[in-house]
Amino acid sequence: MKKSWNTFGACLLAVSLAGTVAPALADDDCDVPVERWQTRDAVSQMARQKGWDLKRIKIDDGCYEVRGQDAGGRAFKAKLDPETLEIVEIKYRDHEDRERRRDRDHDRSELRDTAPAASTPAAPAAAPAAAPAGKPSAGISVGGARIE
Repeated sequence: MKKSWNTFGACLLAVSLAGTVAPALADDDCDVPVERWQTRDAVSQMARQKGWDLKRIKIDDGCYEVRGQDAGGRAFKAKLDPETLEIVEIKYRDHEDRERRRDRDHDRSELRDTAPAASTPAAPAAAPAAAPAGKPSAGISVGGARIE
């Protein structure tokens, strides 16, 4: 019995330590003090040297994140180390993916446009005309409740 409690205690300790280490692993991608960062102008200059046409520069996870097109016209998103301006991560956008997405959206809109009229929601009923002065107004039914 004592051996199983020791094993249980060891497992409990391992789980609790893993829980304290996990937040440290989910830290920023770039860990550079702000006083050592290069300016946004330096990021733009580096991009021009690489032949990039930048559309956006922002800060994400402690890194510069840039979006634009490379010299070959391919759209990309890159994370740059703010001190060295080295590429930490880069993702290219595939034009075929965008065309596939556009075709899929077009197909959905065609299906929506050719759907039978019965499946479209009915237009809301017009509000009743105001009752003449001195006469009670006709009741209105909202969600099954009658309002006078």
